[in-house]
Amino acid sequence: MASPSTFSPYQPPPDQRASQSLYQQGSASPGRITGVGSSSSSAAAAFNPTGSPGVPDAERVNKYETSVGARIDIESALCYALGCVTGILFIIIETKNDYVRFHAWQSIMTFTSLLLVQFFFSLFSAMGMVWFLFLVELGLAGWLGFKAYTNSETLDRYELPYFGRVASEWVDSE
Repeated sequence: MASPSTFSPYQPPPDQRASQSLYQQGSASPGRITGVGSSSSSAAAAFNPTGSPGVPDAERVNKYETSVGARIDIESALCYALGCVTGILFIIIETKNDYVRFHAWQSIMTFTSLLLVQFFFSLFSAMGMVWFLFLVELGLAGWLGFKAYTNSETLDRYELPYFGRVASEWVDSE
């Protein structure tokens, strides 16, 4: 017969013991915090991370989590890799992270407008200006991708003068 002090009603499999160690101790659970052996809702109501009354099991939001599963620094830099094409791709597939969505919107607006200006100059056979705008696009894509990558740790948005403000407003209103 097992002693009451060492008896444990549940033993997780060996591969889950590291992640389940807090659950055995009674100090944490996915939706609520309860004491050892306690299953009352009063303990869950005491822990309220949102500060909202009447919401005992608040959902925690991770601002670094993405829909794709890649790191946000990689995703946000990739928004600028192929101009507006990758921006559109990330707007469609990324639904969780506002930082990546901001860079996708800014990429779409910036490079679509540059593409339209480039098309306008190509109608008038100004090939020198078309090549100049192409080089500007390459440099801008590299710079914006670099800024998105380096600022992802602090989630600072590097905003272009007009398009950045509009993209920020759109993401904040979603």
